[in-house]
Amino acid sequence: MGKQQSKNARMSAEMKEWELDYSLKSQPVIAVGKKGKANNELLYACGLAIYEPNQLIYIADSGNCRIQVVTFEGNFVTDFGEDILRRPYGVAVTEDHVFVTDSTIHALFQFSDFNVAGTDTRGSGEGELDNPTGLCTDYNGDVYVADTNNHRVCIYSNELKFIISFGTHQLITPRDVKVTPNSIVVLDISPNSVHFFSRSGRQIHSCVTQGLRCVFHPYFFCLDPAGNILIGDHSHHRIVTFSPLGELIPISRGHKLGEFIYPVGICISALGTIFITSDPGIS
Repeated sequence: MGKQQSKNARMSAEMKEWELDYSLKSQPVIAVGKKGKANNELLYACGLAIYEPNQLIYIADSGNCRIQVVTFEGNFVTDFGEDILRRPYGVAVTEDHVFVTDSTIHALFQFSDFNVAGTDTRGSGEGELDNPTGLCTDYNGDVYVADTNNHRVCIYSNELKFIISFGTHQLITPRDVKVTPNSIVVLDISPNSVHFFSRSGRQIHSCVTQGLRCVFHPYFFCLDPAGNILIGDHSHHRIVTFSPLGELIPISRGHKLGEFIYPVGICISALGTIFITSDPGIS
């Protein structure tokens, strides 16, 4: 068995052993932020990403044109990008870089300690984007971007070199994308479906269930270590959870704190902590 196959088998075994009772996810451990422009204040909070080694949360503070960084305990650390970003939408974090999509200027940016790089040509050609939204990175550091208005997913190297795109014949309005060891998973909001592609971009299968049809205004999703799909159902104030086969796993809904008020961005830690941004004004 090759090195990658061995890694995939190990991760699959870990996923089978990983269990979480989503019925318990109704009260927040901590709540961060309020409407505003100061530190620890947000305006149109959008996508988010966590970096577990340093226990940091990176939030696309869209209305304030910046990325805000807080600790897992909710303490403000820093912000950046205000002089470059216009409407940061999605964010992904690796050890060396922070990647951000900007849906207004149709750009993908790479932030590092001493440098900012970007691709900001609007279009449908190779390396061009039109309303990029959700994104993620894989184990090699490659960046996957939901290129919404071009009906595809674009893949870039960690130095923003365009590699390939796929999905133009299967996707209508891709909004977010995630990568597993064996597949690429795409949330398509027009038919409210989740598509599974091979790592080479070949479509494997799609989930279009009654539960997914009832999701109203989804923005982002995440995958837990068992492969379950968690989608923020913005206008229904809930997180909708599905098995990898599209079977509904019901959890809480409501308008009180901790009951998912207008959920937008969502991610989950290796220990099962769910992080959610919520904002009634995002569009």
